[in-house]
Amino acid sequence: MTRRDLLALAGAVALAVLHTWPLASNPAGLSRLDNADTALNTWIVAWVADTLPRAPLQVFDAPMFHPERRTLAYSEPLLVPGAMAIPLRASGLSAAATYNVLALAGYALSAWAMWRLVTGWTGDPVAGAVAGMAFAFNAHLLTRFGHLQALHAEFVPLVLLAVDRIARHARWRDGWLLGVAIALVGLVSIYQLAFVAGATVVALLARRCDWRHAPQRTVGVALLGVGLSVVLLGPMLWQYLAASREAGVVRTLEETSRYGATWRDYLATGGRLHYALWSARFFPLTAVLFPGVTVMLLALAGGLDARADRGRVRMCVAVGVLGVVMSLGTALPFYEWLHRVVPLLQATRVAGRWGVLLLTALAMLAGFGVAALRRTGSPRRRLTVAIAMPLLVTVEAMRTPMGFTPTPAIPAIYQQIATLPDAVIVEIPLYPGREFNLNAPYLLAQTAHFKPMVAGYSGLYTGGYAQRMAALTTFPAATAQGELRRLGITHMVFHLAPLRRSYSEADIDALDRLPWLERVLADDTARVFRVKRELLAGTDVPPPAR
Repeated sequence: MTRRDLLALAGAVALAVLHTWPLASNPAGLSRLDNADTALNTWIVAWVADTLPRAPLQVFDAPMFHPERRTLAYSEPLLVPGAMAIPLRASGLSAAATYNVLALAGYALSAWAMWRLVTGWTGDPVAGAVAGMAFAFNAHLLTRFGHLQALHAEFVPLVLLAVDRIARHARWRDGWLLGVAIALVGLVSIYQLAFVAGATVVALLARRCDWRHAPQRTVGVALLGVGLSVVLLGPMLWQYLAASREAGVVRTLEETSRYGATWRDYLATGGRLHYALWSARFFPLTAVLFPGVTVMLLALAGGLDARADRGRVRMCVAVGVLGVVMSLGTALPFYEWLHRVVPLLQATRVAGRWGVLLLTALAMLAGFGVAALRRTGSPRRRLTVAIAMPLLVTVEAMRTPMGFTPTPAIPAIYQQIATLPDAVIVEIPLYPGREFNLNAPYLLAQTAHFKPMVAGYSGLYTGGYAQRMAALTTFPAATAQGELRRLGITHMVFHLAPLRRSYSEADIDALDRLPWLERVLADDTARVFRVKRELLAGTDVPPPAR
């Protein structure tokens, strides 16, 4: 890595700190854990970091939604960020602080990767800087802090680099690069995998004129890359396929129909300048996709630049058009057919997020535009462009200070729960059905012990979870006792503050008089009881009709 690369990386880190300020001032004490998705992704990263070094084959059998298997496949894999988290967790960093460090790293690495790509294509580091800023610090990603998988887009430019090299040279090593790059994207995010799969196809087709000297070899190299990615991702994709077949984990077309983008999404931005002036009226919506005025004008200049590489321009345009078209979701006439024949679409729900491909394309074209503006003219003009364009892009996107909340402390009793051998836990209160997002604090607390628990949260829940909740909500009746026996529950954790909102102190104290429960731990926040399974009701009783 050259000195210029290191300086660019340092600049990307500085921008990540700026755009997320005040996070860097207190990464352990600030968070967005008021959002259930942030809690889920914090939990995933901690689980992957804990499991990969000691039991990599069990990483998808995550300990939520007990006794279901492959529960990591209910959400994004985050395997690469989880691997990045291993040294952070080993150093004693909390799960929340680890997430925050990885979020900053995602923004910085994504900007740096796009900087390297566009700088290499244009020979102009300022063009690369503008492209990196527009790619990593745009309206979409700056409103998705709770989705770590979206922030780690650093491998997307690597895919585009491989496609460009295949179109230009069709070397076998370029096919290997494409395969590895796609696999790295997939190990971060299923959504991103779907995006780059589509982008690879349309980008290669847009470069068809560049194949003319060796069309068969070009297709062969591209197929090598795609095939290699399938092989590398095969074990992970099999887990998702198995979860779909065994537990019905699939995004239906009806779900997707609620999450397509409209013209309003492309006019929405959380950037303080535009939000205050006009964009607030377009919220809430599916996705936030306004590129920024500066980026659009620079992209137009880059697309019209006669000296720009036309193949690369066509590739950018094709990728952008694909993003807009696919973001429409079921409003697209043939989307139902695509959903039926493309398995990756059955693993995604929010079609509007395809619009990120438009932002990616515009970022690259904006880089071309900066290069065009700096290619001619006086040194003073080139310096003015070098200062003004990055500044304008930054000001338009900036949300600083970004809103955070104090990081909730994990109750101390969970450190004691971690010492319970072979524990299988149910947390009370229960949150069935649509309330299951309230299980998010249980996930955060589980990072202290990773004992199997009945609770869980993800983008969906199964019919089995609903049935278990229906039975357990009859506690302490025989139906609940039968379910506890069936699930092999060893301990019940009763959280006092929420229970006191619905029950009297006498009701809570009555738990100590249940003959099949034995209190083993207690503090001001919770009481933990061992389940004497030998005293439970001996037969399972069907849950009541709902």
